[in-house]
Amino acid sequence: MDKRKQLFKGIRRIKSLIYAFSVFSFVCLNLSIVACDTSDEVTSLKSEPLSAGVSNEFIYNYELLHFFYIHQDKYLDKPETYIGKADEEALFEKGIPWDYYDIYYMYSQMNDPYTYYLDPSIAASLLNSLNNSEEKIGAGFVLDSSLVPNKYVIKNVIKNSPADKSGIKAGDEIIEIEGIVPTSEIAFRRLAVGVEGETITYTIKRDSATKKIPVVIAHYFMPTLELTFMDSIPIIKINEFTGHTSNDSGSYGEFKEILRETKNYPTTIIDLRDNGGGDADQCFAMTQELLSKGDTTVAVIEADADTVLNKQIFDTTYYINEFDGMAKDRYFVFLANEMTASCSEIMIAGVVSNKKYPVIGTTTYGKGIGQSQMLTPSYSLASITRLQIIDKQKLTYHKYGIEPDFAIRNDKQALNKAVALAKEQNFVRVAGYGNENTGHFAKMGTAPDTMSGFYFLPKEYRKKF
Repeated sequence: MDKRKQLFKGIRRIKSLIYAFSVFSFVCLNLSIVACDTSDEVTSLKSEPLSAGVSNEFIYNYELLHFFYIHQDKYLDKPETYIGKADEEALFEKGIPWDYYDIYYMYSQMNDPYTYYLDPSIAASLLNSLNNSEEKIGAGFVLDSSLVPNKYVIKNVIKNSPADKSGIKAGDEIIEIEGIVPTSEIAFRRLAVGVEGETITYTIKRDSATKKIPVVIAHYFMPTLELTFMDSIPIIKINEFTGHTSNDSGSYGEFKEILRETKNYPTTIIDLRDNGGGDADQCFAMTQELLSKGDTTVAVIEADADTVLNKQIFDTTYYINEFDGMAKDRYFVFLANEMTASCSEIMIAGVVSNKKYPVIGTTTYGKGIGQSQMLTPSYSLASITRLQIIDKQKLTYHKYGIEPDFAIRNDKQALNKAVALAKEQNFVRVAGYGNENTGHFAKMGTAPDTMSGFYFLPKEYRKKF
């Protein structure tokens, strides 16, 4: 018993909800927990004595799946089932170390593509990129030469980029680079290229004054949100939900800045097309800003470990806003498509189940499950499907997606419809969740995904479907 407690004491969770083709781990943020029910459904460990030579890493990962894999009762077999069964030649060709073969095979037999294992040689690079937006090297500004033909006017400066830290501002006109006047865009790009640590001096014209500004070339993170306008309607494009971006507070910080900038607009479009997810902290916090105090954001059914009784248990937690969001009274229209997934679906479901705002586009991806990422003693990464998302009505969009009120596949036409609805500000959502399986949740080589999507809910919820 003490050994099992030590086993789980060392687990380090990585709080991220990355793209739909990846994983996430939930935290409470500042949401109010109003219910936490434990299901009677539990499963005992199926382990039997193993043959000599089985690694501690294998045993550790079997325990992780036993306690945390939300539908292990259907797909996790006895541990000896996975010993010596891997396709060694295929794993060798992929560069997988031989002593991890059995673990890879075990994870491959689980029923969803988001439960997987990465050995230390692969895990390190993924861990380095989980919570970061796109990283670039350079000065960190964007030109808008079309604004003034034949001139090099800065359209915007990336926050916290080298240019931003050096004092360059949007609207500045670059008239020289290292004392040389650029005569074409090609010449401009060549003059502005530098390696990390190199200083490039820009001579800029601001109003009627000129100034030399040295910029030290360095790495910087790109923003994850974009603000544009169409017919005086703000359009917030959320590309991903990320903890480390050009803003010190991540996507949430960017979102709050844009909401403040557009606070006098009564209506706004949120574009989540092709957004596959991101950081759970960011997603939940951003969704809160669109809801009122007392609104239920979502509920999470979570598989957890009772290491005393050696059982898997389920907790259901409802999250309720403790405060009014800064945009609670604004009318929103959502744009979505078949690649809108995971965190993006949480935002849509959380908002429209309370506010009944319209959704335009195509049915979303349908990822209503969540994964915890855990660092193992060997510094490998285990991704395990552990969570089920349901809305305030205890309904799930998992496997079926969120249906649009207006099904429009063409991006331009969908945007035009969203603008029209945003101007009217009176459409009340009538669509719900999809009724056809999206087919995204069965691994290749396993049985076809024919289940309803509710099969691993605790018993008290299964009865409702």
